[in-house]
Amino acid sequence: MKRFYFFSLLLFLFITLSGVEGFSQDEEEQKPFRNLKGAKGFHAGIYLGSLFANKNTSNLYDGWGYDENGKRNDFLNSFMYRRIVNDFGGGNGLTDQVAAALGVDHTGWTFDQTDMPINMKYNSAFMFGFQMNFGFTKKDVLIVNVNASKLSLSGNFSIQLTNPQVGYSQPNYENLKTFSIAGGEQRLIIQAGYRRILGENSSMNFFVEGGPLINYTKYIKNQIAINNLVIDLSFYYMQPYFATYHASYLRGTGLGTFTGFGLNIAASEKWTLQLLYNPSLEKINIGENPKLALQHSAGARIFYNL
Repeated sequence: MKRFYFFSLLLFLFITLSGVEGFSQDEEEQKPFRNLKGAKGFHAGIYLGSLFANKNTSNLYDGWGYDENGKRNDFLNSFMYRRIVNDFGGGNGLTDQVAAALGVDHTGWTFDQTDMPINMKYNSAFMFGFQMNFGFTKKDVLIVNVNASKLSLSGNFSIQLTNPQVGYSQPNYENLKTFSIAGGEQRLIIQAGYRRILGENSSMNFFVEGGPLINYTKYIKNQIAINNLVIDLSFYYMQPYFATYHASYLRGTGLGTFTGFGLNIAASEKWTLQLLYNPSLEKINIGENPKLALQHSAGARIFYNL
């Protein structure tokens, strides 16, 4: 996927550089847009689309958790084990709320390392943004985009019921019950760059764009549900001794680059619609050892000519 991104960026740079030389002469020779100003001048608008995040930071929400020094927990210290077995499962002389949720007695269930979540992933998320640009010619545009998204993650884990089965069961049968684990996250992405309108002047053209970006990411929640029993896994992160970890690992600012391809439609002298596919290579700076990785978004913009 990273190779695809770099090839896309190279294509964008090639088209841009080949189009810059002599674009003033092209402006005079080509027919005017139906919107006579074309991309020229100030435009402001909104973006509606979807964000498809990679799974690079999903392990922050997989139930293992991290200690106050930023190191991943082992199983007995994992947030899942401590919350399910110790806090809600009858440990330390407390009431076994897990057994009640499962409809079994205190000895009727077990939870071990094989039951931990292994398939955490980000769901596609709605993205909304404000878009601004200034066209210094009919085809060449400086852009600033500010987009925000609230992401969710989902996965599942299991608990084994140990009560004897009624009736016939297969040899080595395990009565596993599957339950959901979820996470929540917020992202703000600011892009600044250059857009080039391609082709002959008309009311409909393809375009390419690209530039650097900066993102801000914030961990929001992490929880599991055992039938009607909802357990907050972020409980430990909220403790005073996690203050340094919370500041360093649960929110952060990252850098990257973006490119975009799409269709520019001059609907009238005042309104322009753009349909856009926007891959980006960026670091989401939360969790342990964040990495530069590819993400995708797609949507539509509508601009008003100021």
